[in-house]
This record gives sequence, C-alpha cells and structure tokens, in this order.
Amino acid sequence: MVPSRYHDQYRRNQISTSSQGRLILMMYEGAIKFTTLAGESMTKGDLANQGKYIQKAHDIINELSLALDFKKGGDVAPRLESLYQFALSQLTLANIKSDKKPLLAVLNILNPLLEAWTQLYDATTNTGQDEAAQPKNITSKC
Repeated sequence: MVPSRYHDQYRRNQISTSSQGRLILMMYEGAIKFTTLAGESMTKGDLANQGKYIQKAHDIINELSLALDFKKGGDVAPRLESLYQFALSQLTLANIKSDKKPLLAVLNILNPLLEAWTQLYDATTNTGQDEAAQPKNITSKC
C-alpha cells in the first residue's frame, strides 16, 4: 500500500518541526527499520527490496556520520564514527553477499545506540513521564 499524500505531508511536518535530539532518534529508528526490512526481503529472496532497504539504511547512517561534530564531541565523536563506518561496511557486505549476519551486526550497533540516545533525550527534555512523546523502540531482528 502506498502512503497517501496526507501521510507524506504529516511525516514532512513531523520532521521539520522536530528538535535536533528528536531527529537523531528518528534517524536511528529509520536505520533500524530499514535494516530489519532488508533482512526480511533477504528471507523472501526479494533482491530489489533488499537493495532498496539497505541503501536507505546506508544513507541514514552516512548522514549520522556526516553530522558528527568532532570539536564538541570529545572522545565520543571518533568512536561513533568508527561504529558508523563499520555499520556502513556491513551493510555493503550484506547487500553484496545477500547475507543476514552483517545486518544483525548493524542492528547490534544501532539498537544500543538508540537506547542510549533515547535516555539522553529523555533526561534533557523531561519527557520520561509522557510515554506518547517517546520514540518507538524498534528492536526486531532480521
């Protein structure tokens, strides 16, 4: 089913009005979602969607990498950069070999990072009491 134009507009509005912290969470959620969908596509033998979803996850992780601020990030930024570069290489390997193991490695990186960013976001915005405002924690495996 193709999303309606209203859904697309809602999504654009949600992105354009979100804080930087919320955007980071949305990016992690998207990367996890697309990595999971790539694994499901592999299981079905659907090479077209496998490639599409891996590319979407790759694009998101690449954007996370490009957004790192090495001046303000201290020791964390280079470590995140290493994790992102490893995740990008694993996505490429998964696509080339149609192998789900590299996708699982990516999920094993992204899920704890999402959890950590969620805790940081909640601590800095005091949204811990409002469950409706919290991002969805997508932890499904391929």
